[in-house]
Amino acid sequence: MAILKKHDRFWREKVAVYGDYLPWNVHRANGGSRENYPPHSGLILDLKKAGANAVKHFKEMIAPELSDGIVIVTVPSHDPAKPGKGLQSLAAALAESGSRVDGSACLVRSEKIEKLAHGGDRSKEVHLKSVTVAKPELIKGKEVLLLDDVTKTGNSLEACQELLVKAGAKSVQCATIGKT
Repeated sequence: MAILKKHDRFWREKVAVYGDYLPWNVHRANGGSRENYPPHSGLILDLKKAGANAVKHFKEMIAPELSDGIVIVTVPSHDPAKPGKGLQSLAAALAESGSRVDGSACLVRSEKIEKLAHGGDRSKEVHLKSVTVAKPELIKGKEVLLLDDVTKTGNSLEACQELLVKAGAKSVQCATIGKT
């Protein structure tokens, strides 16, 4: 069964991408302003703050593509003390229909890593060492959608996908709201 019913834009042939993301500091350094900041990027920043409008927007964008009966898991934040509330809110909203399961508590960051947007190590190994599967019972034998807000290298998605498969997920398909 396909986790995403349809999708026409894949990155590296295995990650569904919902749009490009332009970091605010890059936009501003190139002379950009709030008036001409790309709307999709702005909504991603709002999602990071758990903004209700962003959660609603991305739910409406993604939910029609999702199969029923899947578990929606999110890539955890860089800091265990600051879980990604926006992604967790989106996972909960996507699970509201179609007999889907909110698995946003399944993966946890066991130790803080340097924020990737601030120059942190983006290697797959860093994520394999600092992320754990906290609730394997949520994904065992299930099809999983692994959701991230922004990806650059795909290494955090690959690491989390590997951890979920090792913990018993039947299959894991990756999606990102924005690619930079």
